[in-house]
Amino acid sequence: MGLEIKILGPCEIAANGEPAVLAGERRVGVMTRLALSAGQPVPAKQLLAQVWGESTATTAGKQLHIVVSKLRGLLSPHQGDDVIATVSGGYQLNLPRERIDVHLFSLLARRARAARAQGEIATADGLFERALALWRGDALAGMTASWAEVESARLEEERLTTLEDHVDLRLAAGDHHAVVPVLTAHVEANPLRERPRAQLMLALYRASRPSEALAVYRETRRAMADELGIEPGTTLRRLQQAVLLRDPALDLDAPAQRATLSKPVIPTELPADIPAFTARSTEIATGCTT
Repeated sequence: MGLEIKILGPCEIAANGEPAVLAGERRVGVMTRLALSAGQPVPAKQLLAQVWGESTATTAGKQLHIVVSKLRGLLSPHQGDDVIATVSGGYQLNLPRERIDVHLFSLLARRARAARAQGEIATADGLFERALALWRGDALAGMTASWAEVESARLEEERLTTLEDHVDLRLAAGDHHAVVPVLTAHVEANPLRERPRAQLMLALYRASRPSEALAVYRETRRAMADELGIEPGTTLRRLQQAVLLRDPALDLDAPAQRATLSKPVIPTELPADIPAFTARSTEIATGCTT
């Protein structure tokens, strides 16, 4: 099993499945920064600016050297002396990226999307599940430095997008009943994301719950008006009309053509006359609609 570093949650180190104690805010900060850039050099100036911040003292460089030495002492018995290499102007973590959960997550998500594109539905489903199961809470949990908050927000957006991609796969596979509670919780946690609201409306409609699908739209419109002063996007408005009209385009394809989790058929997300949803991040940021 070897050495593993986990930062999709509180920072943890495991050696052959056994946890290794990592104590100290600066040790955690340096370890996390190196893990995020595994296989690439991280300048010492960057480590000092991000981990020591405004409290940087004249001895900060020496303190950084001591922190790195402590980390080497923790990691080297399980990975070798060059696990943290000194490079020109900085340091580099030499650990296979698949041994670091944040990089493994990205790898599995990419493989899942590639499998989906090839019509390998069962494989894609399993890869999405493995990727999402790596999360143990908020990424970089417990770290309050501004750079860590930025990284945490970026990674959370990747997690949400991957979750929604997985839901698209499951909807195309006819798994609409099972995804309703997943999407309900997702919408409650992220009320201003339109994509999961569209997915929830479609799942409810296919589960023979059209009135609840329309209620989701009404709640979406209220929330967006109250919080952002904008109307729902084109996709949600068209989806509402399609639900009202009970448009056959919302139904799954015939069983012989339907994507399943055991049969390799390329899935669709929303019906052809309802464009695939993309986040309106720019509109939301500016408070404008098209």
